[in-house]
Amino acid sequence: MRFFIPFVLLFLVSCKTIQPLPPDQKVAPAPIENPIVSYLNIPVEIDLKKQLKQVEKDLPKAFSGEQKECEGVSFAYRFEREPIDFQYKGNELYYEVDGKFELKLEYCPKCHSMWDQGSCTVPRIYASCGANGEPMRKVKVGYSTSVEILPNYTFKSNTDLKKFDILDPCKITVFKYDATSEVKKQVKSQLEKLEKDIDKQVQSIDIKSSLAGVWKELQQPIQLEGYGFLFLQPKSIALSKPVFKNNGVALEVNMAVSPVVNTFKQEVKETKLPNLDTYKKRDGFDISVDVRAGYDSISKLANKALQGKVWDLKGKKVIVKQLALEGTNNQKMLLKLDFEGSKKGTVYLEGIPVLDSVTQVLSLKDVDFDIKTKSVLLQSAKWLFNDKILNEIQKNAKIDLKPLFVDAKNELSKQLNNPLSPEIDMIGKVKDLSLTAVFLTQDALMIRTRFTGDLKLKMK
Repeated sequence: MRFFIPFVLLFLVSCKTIQPLPPDQKVAPAPIENPIVSYLNIPVEIDLKKQLKQVEKDLPKAFSGEQKECEGVSFAYRFEREPIDFQYKGNELYYEVDGKFELKLEYCPKCHSMWDQGSCTVPRIYASCGANGEPMRKVKVGYSTSVEILPNYTFKSNTDLKKFDILDPCKITVFKYDATSEVKKQVKSQLEKLEKDIDKQVQSIDIKSSLAGVWKELQQPIQLEGYGFLFLQPKSIALSKPVFKNNGVALEVNMAVSPVVNTFKQEVKETKLPNLDTYKKRDGFDISVDVRAGYDSISKLANKALQGKVWDLKGKKVIVKQLALEGTNNQKMLLKLDFEGSKKGTVYLEGIPVLDSVTQVLSLKDVDFDIKTKSVLLQSAKWLFNDKILNEIQKNAKIDLKPLFVDAKNELSKQLNNPLSPEIDMIGKVKDLSLTAVFLTQDALMIRTRFTGDLKLKMK
C-alpha cells in the first residue's frame, strides 16, 4: 500500500495539463531617431498688374525744361510719352517707352555785360527741331528692373536705363550744332523719375504677411487616420531669386522641416517666422512614420501558417491549436502556444522579430522557451523540451506585411493632398518606402518607416 500512493501521484502528474506561469513582461523604450530634415517647395506668384498700372497713372505724360545762357547755346524742350509697354524677361522687368520731343534753340557767339545784364553782341540765331509746325522727333527709351528680397522679407529693386534711341536726330545746320546729346541728357534726367516710381511700387509688395500665415499653418498637426498625427515642424525658410513672368513676380519658397508622426496630438508651441535663410535648390520630403501592427492582427496572420500543424516528437504528437503574440520582454516578442495531442497545455516562447526591408516579411529568430516554461517542462515533460518545436515555429512564423504598408502609403498620400487652410492647398506624392527599425510596445509591433516624395504648397 505504501508504494501505491506515489504511483498514483506520478500518474496524475503525468496526465496533468501543462500550464506554466506567464512570463514577465518588460517594454524597452523606442529607439531614438535623429530628426530628418525634409524640404517643402512653395511656388508663389505675385501679381504686379495693379502696381504697374499705378505707375503708369502716376507718371506725367509730358514734361518740359529749359536752359538759358547769354553766351553759347540756350534751349527749351518738351517731351511727351506714350503708354508704357511692360515686358517680363526672366530676372528682369523690362519696359519701353515711346516718346517724342520738340527742341527750341538760340545761339549767341559773344556776350557782354551792361549794368549786370548780359546781352549778345550780335543778333541771336534761332533754330528748332520738331517745333514751329515740324513733326515732333521720335524717341524710344528702355528700362529694366531687377529685384532681390532682403532677409527681412522686403523687396529691393534697382531700375536702370538700357536703351535711349533718338530715332530722329536733331542737327542744327545753321550753326553746325548737334543737339542730340543735350536732348538725351535732359530727357534722361526727367525719365529717371520712372525708375524711382517703379522701385517704390515694387518695394511696397508685402510677402511677409502671406508667408507668416503659411509658417503658422505648417506648425499645426495633420491627422493621419489610424496612425496618429503628422507634425511637419518647420525649421527654416529661404526664397529663390524672383523671376518676372505672367504679369507678376514668381519665386520659390523653400522650407526645411523635420517631420514626425506621433500617436497622440501633442500641444504645439508656435514659433514666429524667422529671417530668411540662404536659398539652395532642394526638393522633396522624407518623413518618418511608425506603422503600428497590433498583436491581435499579427496573431491571426501567424495562425494561418501554424494552426493545425502536427509535430512528431519521438512517437509523441503535438498538434498546434493556436499561436498568439502576448507581449514583449524588452525587444523580444513573447508567444503563447496552445497545443493538444499526446499531451495538452500551453507553453510560452520568445523570439527576436526581424523585418526584411526588401520582401517586407516579418519573421522570428533565436526562438526559445521562456524560462518559466523551461522549468515546468524539465519537471513534467522533458520530451516537449525539443528543438524541433523551436525550429518549426521559427520556420513557419513568417508574416507578409506588404498590405499593411500599402495601407499606410495610401493614407499618407491621401492626407498630403488636403488643404492646410482655406488659403493654402497641399499637394503631395509618396514615391518610396523604406524600413529603418522594428521595436515592440505593450500591445503592438511598431515598424519605423521612411516615406520619401514630393510636397508642395499652393497659395490661393
